[in-house]
Amino acid sequence: MERYIAVDSGKFASNVAEYKAEKNSVRTFSIRTKVSEGDFRDDAIEENTVIVKIDGKVYKVGNGAKGLGAELETTKKTDIHRICVLAALATVASAKEVDDINVAVGLPATDWENVSTRMDYKDFILPKGEVTVEFKKDSASDVVKKTFRIKNRYVFPESYGALAQDGVLETITPTSITGVIDIGNLNLNATLWQGTELISDKSTTANLGGALLIQQLSQEISANITPCNELITANILKSDDRAIPSGAGASKEQIDKSRELIKKVLKEHAGKVKNVCLAKDWSLNVTRLIAIGGTSKDLADELSEVFGNITVLPDATFCNALGYLRMMCAREPGVKAIIPLHEVPAINKTKKDDKKEEKSA
Repeated sequence: MERYIAVDSGKFASNVAEYKAEKNSVRTFSIRTKVSEGDFRDDAIEENTVIVKIDGKVYKVGNGAKGLGAELETTKKTDIHRICVLAALATVASAKEVDDINVAVGLPATDWENVSTRMDYKDFILPKGEVTVEFKKDSASDVVKKTFRIKNRYVFPESYGALAQDGVLETITPTSITGVIDIGNLNLNATLWQGTELISDKSTTANLGGALLIQQLSQEISANITPCNELITANILKSDDRAIPSGAGASKEQIDKSRELIKKVLKEHAGKVKNVCLAKDWSLNVTRLIAIGGTSKDLADELSEVFGNITVLPDATFCNALGYLRMMCAREPGVKAIIPLHEVPAINKTKKDDKKEEKSA
């Protein structure tokens, strides 16, 4: 079977998008970017975790893996990212046949511009030819051996995926200027594009990702209201009411004060993002601005207040993976079309079709 898969390898999570040609639809999922030693005898595999054997070694990949993951890494060319990408491919590969998989991955724009760096990364992260992975998807499953061929390999610059989104792609012309603000777990990537060409001297990377924001929030809450570790702070940031939890001993006054403090810190962080763009001489009032990345979604209100004319895309977390997938499929002879980026209801789909699909994966 021929498959089309894109992986956006982030410091926190590897976001995956797969185009299902037979249904003309796309599905997405994430794998936590964490890898540790694994054991196929494991009968208590955590949620969103798999056990894989790659190149003779057994790994636990995902939420249940121990260690720090990729947060402290300064390059994408690492074993952690390679194992996570191959685990993602094994997740979607067939067990009963050798699939031909077309794969797209991303690289920071400044690294992507260097041809040697880009080619080295492609060869490292996506080995040519057949790959065999032994795979256990959960505690109740048997170990299966999956062999697939990596057929065509693409490396796109990170943030480029935003240009291929619905509502954006239609506006791109050779002279259009688009600023993409991509805020991930570790870094802010601010890239400026003329059409689909990167303006490299006006693009930059800064340490303004979600991890730093959570650290600062935790310190501010702890110093001014009540001790609050980063795990709780991260959950607060994802909640609808961004305040310290009620019902855990905090007074109404503390909760209200925390809400105001959190808003203040988030707006200051959005202001720092704006200053990065200004330092690169972006003409903010006359440039279309797009925000993507998981932390952009968390900061959507504050980014709108600070920038005024910015659009946080709905699929902020998966924008890069979806964009890579769309660009790859437009080039692939088996597709050669602008694919939809969302689920399209299948026509005359039956429960029997669902069972066939489950068996093939």
